[in-house]
Order: sequence, then structure tokens, then C-alpha cells
Amino acid sequence: MMKKILIPSFALLIISCSKETPILNNSDQLDASPKITYDTIVIDSFGPGATSEAVMAKINAVAIKKEQDSLAKIAKAEQEKLDKEKAKLDAEKAKEAKKETKSEAKPEQTTPATNP
Repeated sequence: MMKKILIPSFALLIISCSKETPILNNSDQLDASPKITYDTIVIDSFGPGATSEAVMAKINAVAIKKEQDSLAKIAKAEQEKLDKEKAKLDAEKAKEAKKETKSEAKPEQTTPATNP
């Protein structure tokens, strides 16, 4: 009983999924569409005449400030790096000097000589 239902439904499913859909020819529709014309002209936003000199001055001022800020950050980072290296060298020199003073401060211990 179950086979009688499954086999026809499976066959129907295969047949319905394998149907080919016709390919529409769009060339007729493309020719019928009107061409769009624009009444504007492309202007480079930084070209001459595109922006006023006041606006360009503001843009340049902002760019210069950002550049100076980034250069200041780089210089600050380099200075901090040099300061850390200098502090490290100073600490090492202080340790060496401390060790030298300790070794000089200790008197050499001599063992009493025994006569046979």
C-alpha cells in the first residue's frame, strides 16, 4: 500500500522538478527602453572653480593640523623610547657602581698562618 503511494509521488516530484523554463529574449525590451540623458556636467571636486578658496583654505588647515599632530605623536613616542633606554642604562650603571663599592668596602679576609 505504501509503495503505491510513494512511487507515483516520487515520479511526479522528479517530473515537476525537471521542467525546463523558457529563456526570455531581452533584446527586444532593451531596444524599446528610452535612453536617459543627463543635463549635468561632471566636475572634479578639487579642480579649479569647484570649491571656493575659503573652503580650500579650511581643508588645507585641517590637513596641516592633522599632519602636525601625527608628527608630534611620532616625536613623542621616539622621545619616550630614548628616555626609557637612558633610564635603563643609568640603572645598570648604578647597579655596577654599587657592586664595585661593596667589593671595595669589604676587607679581604686573611687566614692566620700556622707554623709547623
